[in-house]
Amino acid sequence: MPSRAPRVTRTDAVVLRHRRLGDADRIVTLLTPGRGKVDAVAKGALRPRSKLAGHLEPAMHVDVLLAHGRNLDIVTQAQTVDAFPVLHEDLERLSTAIYLTDLTDRFTVEHAEVRSVFELLHASLVRLARGDGLQLVTRRFELGLLAESGFRPEWSTCIGCRRPVAEGAEGAEGAEGSVAWSALGGGVICSDCRASHPEAGSIDVTTLKVLRAYQDAAYEEAARIRLTPELAGRLERVMHELMESVAERELKSQHFITEARRAGAVPEE
Repeated sequence: MPSRAPRVTRTDAVVLRHRRLGDADRIVTLLTPGRGKVDAVAKGALRPRSKLAGHLEPAMHVDVLLAHGRNLDIVTQAQTVDAFPVLHEDLERLSTAIYLTDLTDRFTVEHAEVRSVFELLHASLVRLARGDGLQLVTRRFELGLLAESGFRPEWSTCIGCRRPVAEGAEGAEGAEGSVAWSALGGGVICSDCRASHPEAGSIDVTTLKVLRAYQDAAYEEAARIRLTPELAGRLERVMHELMESVAERELKSQHFITEARRAGAVPEE
């Protein structure tokens, strides 16, 4: 006879989001290394004296004990492993952390094993908290999440004919130093295939080189790349368009980052 699943599981988790359930309870969405994404009820979490209060906020690394229910699991214990308190002292870093958890929620399904995504998200939160460059952490996370989800963008080979696309080729508008690319298609396009992708735009060669490095180079090597505010803005626009195309919806948390940046008057890294 097949063994029964355990009725209680202790696991690491990163809190992705929560929502109210009645007057005192919350439904918490957790990303776990072994069970994937899990929705669980935190009973009484909204009560001031609840032992769960303060341990189940978005972008926190926690240790939880889950009792398996018929429809939803129940959080019976929760202990903070790392609340990343530094993030709460910097609005832009906090908004970036929320953006990463939002993306993770949108790109994962319940109860699918996603240990690599858990490790990617946790490592990115650690890097944010220790002060690594926002562009580096965010872009590396986005590219890593796309790869883990089966949507790895193609920055070197034409998505139509699979031939290498040379840097400095004529772009969508015939401008030197740019290459045609499509967010919908997920990569660059050679001049011969350009007509088959009317939605394509252009990406400048410098932005393309940085994206290739961010996707393929070791983290420490990618961290040595210095960005001007203009280049950082171009990277952000390209990746925002790509992520929204794959997610097939507007990412409101990305707009929150923009508003946080304006409120703090912090220059892009």
